[in-house]
Amino acid sequence: MGASPSIGAASTPTTGPCTEAPPGRQRSRSTCTPAPPPTMNTQQGVSMTKQRLITTFSAAAVVLLALAGCSSASPESTGAAADGSTAAAGEIDFFTVSGQIPLINTLADQVTSYLEGRGYTVVVKDAQFDPAKQAQQIEQAVSTGSIVGAWIFPVAPEALTQSVQLLQSKQVPVVLEAQPSDFGFDGAQPGVVFDASDYVQYATTIATDAADCATSNGGTEALFLSAPGSSGGSTVIPDTVQKVYGEAAPSAPIVDTAQAGDPASAQSAVTQLLIAHPDADVVIAATDETAVGAVGAFKAAGRTPACVVVGGGGQDVLAAQKAGDITEVVAWDYAASAKASGDSLITLIGDPTAEGTINPTAISVIK
Repeated sequence: MGASPSIGAASTPTTGPCTEAPPGRQRSRSTCTPAPPPTMNTQQGVSMTKQRLITTFSAAAVVLLALAGCSSASPESTGAAADGSTAAAGEIDFFTVSGQIPLINTLADQVTSYLEGRGYTVVVKDAQFDPAKQAQQIEQAVSTGSIVGAWIFPVAPEALTQSVQLLQSKQVPVVLEAQPSDFGFDGAQPGVVFDASDYVQYATTIATDAADCATSNGGTEALFLSAPGSSGGSTVIPDTVQKVYGEAAPSAPIVDTAQAGDPASAQSAVTQLLIAHPDADVVIAATDETAVGAVGAFKAAGRTPACVVVGGGGQDVLAAQKAGDITEVVAWDYAASAKASGDSLITLIGDPTAEGTINPTAISVIK
């Protein structure tokens, strides 16, 4: 996945007190995380926030949104070896933007599953949308010598330049969910694997398939929904979607847009859009959260859209697609990424000074 997509926040769960685990102790994967600040944007870097945000779509940087409470991925959730014992190959830390983003949680789960199967222990560390905290987590892991490798979905690549230099100097190989240019590199680097997303291709797939659906199903007007803020992929994706779709489906033009960071606010926004545009029957959603909200708004209005095409891939969206509420999901293939970049990382663990690879993130279409 390339530069971090700007990410839409998940719906607000119940908050609860959290206690940091003492050094050396690992937490279960279901742990409460303190509520982060209401909203924050970062610069280019997270892709729909792989939007991987980039905003999501964060190709490049991450949109920070109001979140609180318990998450499916804990600040320090730990995996064990496939046989249930502690892995002997060493610890690899996955540094995530936030455990509140379903799309990134999917990547963390796939990475954990694959690397555990190769004999490593994986610990997921939650930055809670804080780039300074993420840099501190990386520095602490390196300085204590607790890790043999790292996997980073950056909150903001520009805040991690020194962290990447530290990893290289200590010969700790790392996978970066970013393009080399997001960190100021011209290409491949020693000890670094880039899991690089092509946001233009991703957005073009969303727009082309939405246009095909609108044309074949007699769509009349379209609504485009995305996450708030702009950074990296969150700029590339909306711009590309609107341009490509507009050229491909002139008979069902985009008549309005809205931004939302969680399903509730997305449903509210789409409800208002349906009042303003009663003929709107095509939804192009750049994130899981906006898609789920749009489905809710149409149901509440007693209407069935001609098409709902989503760029995402979280469990809620996949369930809605299976139920027939969503027409198509364009998703990053994180299982393929975990294997390809996981293998590259393991190779570098054997030779940390070797030049790493640049692995394009695969895209899958679920209809």
